[in-house]
Amino acid sequence: MTTPYSVTEIEVMQACVPLREPVQLGAQTIERRDYVVVRLDLESGAQGYAIGYDRGLPLFDLALVAGRHYLGTTPALRNETRRIAMGSTPAPRAAMTRGVSLFDVALWDAWCQSLGLPLWAMLGGAREAVPVMPVIGYGMTPDKAASEAAELSAQGFKTIKLMIDGRDYATDEKVMEALAGALPESCRFGIDAHWSWTTEAGALPHCRLAERLGAVFIEDPFAPSEWRVAKGLAARLDTPLAMGEDVTDINGFRDLTEAASILRVDASVSGGIGGTLEALALARAHGRSVIPHVFPFLHLHFALAHPHVQAIEMIMPEVGADPIDDFFLHRPAIENGMMRADETPGAGLAVNWEDLAKFKTRHERLMR
Repeated sequence: MTTPYSVTEIEVMQACVPLREPVQLGAQTIERRDYVVVRLDLESGAQGYAIGYDRGLPLFDLALVAGRHYLGTTPALRNETRRIAMGSTPAPRAAMTRGVSLFDVALWDAWCQSLGLPLWAMLGGAREAVPVMPVIGYGMTPDKAASEAAELSAQGFKTIKLMIDGRDYATDEKVMEALAGALPESCRFGIDAHWSWTTEAGALPHCRLAERLGAVFIEDPFAPSEWRVAKGLAARLDTPLAMGEDVTDINGFRDLTEAASILRVDASVSGGIGGTLEALALARAHGRSVIPHVFPFLHLHFALAHPHVQAIEMIMPEVGADPIDDFFLHRPAIENGMMRADETPGAGLAVNWEDLAKFKTRHERLMR
């Protein structure tokens, strides 16, 4: 039976968007970003959107497979649809979660649009503003670290994340010392190691340095599957670990509670809105805080509804490292380092589809 909330059409688009100018991250030069974007239409005319990073995965194909299960469904059956779309056997689920995540987000977005409510209001607001954590580390030098730290702290941001190389201790030491020396007492920093190490011994020199300089977290010293090694490292440090941005299910987050004090949840990876709510409940039950992984306009809504989300991460638009920023139709206001709630309906991911389509590399539309 068709209702005003029935899904009538889906679109999946892969887009390769060039950066305004290349940026350097360690030894890697980034010239473009690959995204998979989905759009979902309800019978009511409401549209929902979701965005994921391609990251070298067949995300377009995964989203297309997932999307077939969403045609004809309704938000009332969102959890059942998510379960079915994951597959009838365990084998595909780890991969399918990424495709299903996008359609779960888009379905919630369209539902919120239909009701004229922002997602945070649907979840139940608990506050009106959330701290933003800017990310730095592209083309980093000691002078650049100091200048960016001073500029961001002057704008009212209280925590800054520095992406380090993780392999070149001498360079990372100079950059971290410059950053820490430029920050006022009111602002702190954390580091992101991007899985740079495989053993406690390999991780300890950088981690001890970060701890000595006052870092408030150390992110991704190891891959999340190495949570036992991370647990051993955590026992030797006072600075908490933050992990989880590539975890795809609740069991992975349960393992990480053994090692990490801060869980890094990403709704585009971890099961969509439903999976993120499960991870947030787990974190709260285990006394863990959460800093979601990028997509700040989406993750703002969870932070507004859940006080144990301590900040939302953001690659600032002026950095130019995440060109999807140029296509969003709405941007919540940031004042004195805080992103504020507003009444715009939806989940915060509506984009200018036509403009983004100029960079498409693949596209499929499915209709009932």
